[in-house]
Formats: sequence, structure tokens, C-alpha cells
Amino acid sequence: MPTTLGIAMVGCGGIARSHAFALTKVPDAKLIASVDLDEAAALRFKERFGFETHSTDLAAVLARTDVDAVVISTSSKSHGPLIIQALEAGKHVLVQKPMTATVDEARAALALADERGLKLMVSFFELFLPPVERAREIIEAGLIGEPFLFKAIMAWHTPDVTTSWRFDPALAGGGIMLDGNVHHVSNALYLLGNPEVQSVYAEYGALTADIDVEDTAVIVIRTDKAILEISGSNRLQEPGGATMAFKDQWAVYGTKGTVQWDAAARPTFRVFTSEPSATNTLLGNGWISPKLPVQAADHREFSMHINGEESPWVPEHQHFVDACLNDTPVRSDARFGLKTQLILDAAYESGRQGRKLPIGS
Repeated sequence: MPTTLGIAMVGCGGIARSHAFALTKVPDAKLIASVDLDEAAALRFKERFGFETHSTDLAAVLARTDVDAVVISTSSKSHGPLIIQALEAGKHVLVQKPMTATVDEARAALALADERGLKLMVSFFELFLPPVERAREIIEAGLIGEPFLFKAIMAWHTPDVTTSWRFDPALAGGGIMLDGNVHHVSNALYLLGNPEVQSVYAEYGALTADIDVEDTAVIVIRTDKAILEISGSNRLQEPGGATMAFKDQWAVYGTKGTVQWDAAARPTFRVFTSEPSATNTLLGNGWISPKLPVQAADHREFSMHINGEESPWVPEHQHFVDACLNDTPVRSDARFGLKTQLILDAAYESGRQGRKLPIGS
């Protein structure tokens, strides 16, 4: 059994910095090649993060026997084809969310990963936040009773809609729903134990600028036990937030209490429970902020909206490397990625039709 995982990074833009930084902190990860259509960008990554080589030729890199896995951190529309190319070359894949831009691409990626016996993990990095992990444990322990409502928002301000790939449908595949709302779709599924999704309704549009993708959206998802309300915008203007007025919040409401997370608050995480065995009368039946693990200072990667002490990037990449080396399950696998894609596709279609839609499979 190999003791190190040779990794190629595909895409050397913004979010790729977080992936590459995290990999430098994983002892069993070996950084083989940084790959980008822009050779200068690939070279910068090689020099900054210590990849052995850089390239603009992905096929040549995938042909290398010392490359065991690929981290894909390109614009959303390109994810599907790149996943297929990497899997066909026999490489494990970690892909930045969303897994793909369409359901058909997601199904094809899942089928190929199963056929080849390879890991395909979607980087929903917030699933590795300590408050998300602790909230799931609290919910599973029954401390807030039966969850019946999940409510979340991810929003920020992009001042110039003419320069970012996020506003180009040919590159992004969609707007804020694929870029922002998707995070809280995955958070809700994970926190609530992957519930059965029954229907989806969405309202969205380009409400603040003349652009070809949605800048604002609200998705309402009905599951077998709870209702999920997930909002997002990339044109929000207000003070506060960690950076650029970035707003990232969620709450799970149960029959016995509530768990809440707000990236910009300190502390970020708090719990209310009416369960007598979990509280002391001296606490006055109020909010509790559980002590959470703190990420080491040299393992904190910058994210615009995440408290550095809770940085999820190194734990996520350690999890992926361990899963590849030890053949253990990944937290957000291709089936999980497909489920989020089915929800997002239903949301887009719901908005076009102006009605609630049953979820596909």
C-alpha cells in the first residue's frame, strides 16, 4: 500500500490557493504538478507551493505514473469534462463545488468513478468546519429534538460584474445558486443526516445588474421531516461580515432547541436546548457556546468569510488523502454531489416554471 499520494492541481486561480496551501500541510501528500491554461499562473503555483513541475498540458500530466490524484479548482462549467478526463486516466479526484454544471454530467461522473473504483469527492469545505461537525453530533444526540427548519444565507458584494467569470454563463454555468446557495444545500443535507428530498421551489433573477446569470436567489426545499430555506446574493451591500460584507449564516431549529452558526460573529457557534440533562440551572436556560477545536496558527488558510481558528481546508484535504491511501469513504462523495446537483437543477427549473417541483433521482 502506498504511503504518499501524488497530486496534480488543475486550475491555478483564486480558490486553488486554498487547496494548494492545505495540501502543503498534509504530510502524505506529494505535490507533483500545477496545471493551468495560463503557463504563468501554473509557474507561480509551482514556485509558491512547491510543486515539482508545472504544465499547460493536462493529458501529459495525467499520463505520469507518479500522479495518483487530481484536485480540480477551475471555473464551474469545466468541472464535468475534467472529472471524466481524470477518472479515465485512473486518478482519484477532489473537485471544487459544484461537482458539475449539469445533472447528466454528475451522473456520468458517478458512474465512471464507480466503474473504475476511484474516489470522487466534492469540495464542500464547510462540512469540515468544527461547528458543522459539532452541530451534527448535537443533532444526532437529540439535544435539539427533531429538526423541522433549516434557514441559511450566503451573500457578499461583487462591485464589478463585468470582470468576474462568475457572471459569464459560459464559464460559470449559473449564478449565485451554483456558487453560493450550493454550500448551504450541502450543509443542510449533512447536518440533517441526508434526508429524503421531496420538492423544490425557487425564486431568482438578475435583480441588480444587466447580467446573464442570477445574482439573487431563494430556494425552499421540502424534505420528509423539515423545510429548508436557503438564500443567497453576490450583490449584497451592508457593513459587517468578515471581509467584503460577506454574510454566511445557518441555523437548525428543532423541537427542543436550536443550533446556529454565523461566520462573522464571535463566538461563531451557539446552541440552545431545553433538554434538562444538557444544561445547568446556573446557565439560566439560555444560549451556550461550546468549546470547539482550534486550528493551529500555521494551518489557517485565508477565507473571506471564515474565522481562521475554524479553518476547514487542512482537515478536508487530510480526509481526502487518507481516503485515497486507505480506501475509506469520503464525506461528500459523488452520490452526495449528484444529490445537490439534482436539487439545484430542480431549483432552476422551478424558477423557469414558477411552481414547486418534485425532485428527480
